Amino acid sequence: GQLRITTSISFGMAYLAAAIVDYQKQYPQVSVDMMMGERSVNLIEERIDLAIRISGELDPNLVARRIASCRSVVCASPDYLRSHGVPASPDKLTEHNCLTYSNFGKGQWRFVREGKEIDVPVSGKLSANETTVLTQAALAGAGLALQPTYLAGPLIKNGQLHAVLTDWEPPELGIWGVYVSRRHLPATLRTLLDFLVQRYAGVPDWDRD
Repeated sequence: GQLRITTSISFGMAYLAAAIVDYQKQYPQVSVDMMMGERSVNLIEERIDLAIRISGELDPNLVARRIASCRSVVCASPDYLRSHGVPASPDKLTEHNCLTYSNFGKGQWRFVREGKEIDVPVSGKLSANETTVLTQAALAGAGLALQPTYLAGPLIKNGQLHAVLTDWEPPELGIWGVYVSRRHLPATLRTLLDFLVQRYAGVPDWDRD
């Protein structure tokens, strides 16, 4: 069979492509067509079998299965922090150039600490609709970026980026597999969903030390 999948460019490149290759090693008879982009597609009109979406809350009318968790972290390059200082608290973000995602949280970032939730206004000179652009800008020393740990985690571990405000946790998002019908779920799609859930069970690779 064939599966047509859509996902964001960042998650597709960072983790999904490798997962699909490993899935096809177990199920060599399944071919996969991956479409990567940032827009929400109509699954029926574009004949999509599975959409991988990262969101805090999904439309309750969607049929979906949670695949994994997605944490986020505020980070910047060592050069930027040496030049501009490290924000000691979220309210200090107003003093920094914040690299924002134009489709999500462009004007404010939310944090949680000990049950207390705050929204902090942020602004900066660069906004983009694709998070890998913001990652590259952060690496180049442009400012602070709120990034998913699946993308920023490896760069923080190797020292290219530094995490800040680690006592404040941005709200956790879900990585969801969205499909058309639970009643008419093809066997190939069921095996892929099971594979992805098992692969990212517990603590996902990107959040492991």
